[in-house]
Amino acid sequence: MATKLRPKSSRQEPFLRLAYSAPAPDQSIAAEILRYTQPAAKALPFVKLRANDQPLWRPESFWHVDPTGKREDDFKRGRKYARLAIAAMKADRDSQLVARVVQDIIKDAVERNGQKGRGRRSPAALGFLAEISELIAARP
Repeated sequence: MATKLRPKSSRQEPFLRLAYSAPAPDQSIAAEILRYTQPAAKALPFVKLRANDQPLWRPESFWHVDPTGKREDDFKRGRKYARLAIAAMKADRDSQLVARVVQDIIKDAVERNGQKGRGRRSPAALGFLAEISELIAARP
């Protein structure tokens, strides 16, 4: 039985075909990586970093504030921290930063109340929340 052989075409097909080509690197990729490292958030005075912090690690706590014992000063410090958090949120383009701070304020309050057995509010946390509330209310 004879088999038919195909004549070779004059044009040879390439062995490998390119199915996908990656986009050219640009500044947006670098900006996204920078956003995940949170440099402005990690520099905040009330953020506690992990031991041997690495760029992509999340901080240990977004609310680590020791009271000074002076209620009015702590309240003012909390308001200042809120303004710093807003600035860091904008710099890092991280819309979740204030939410993380509020979560850690609640966690701190629960831990403190469990240790002392009474419900005492942190003036710094109250100042932080008051400033955030006023900034939200002032927006048109």
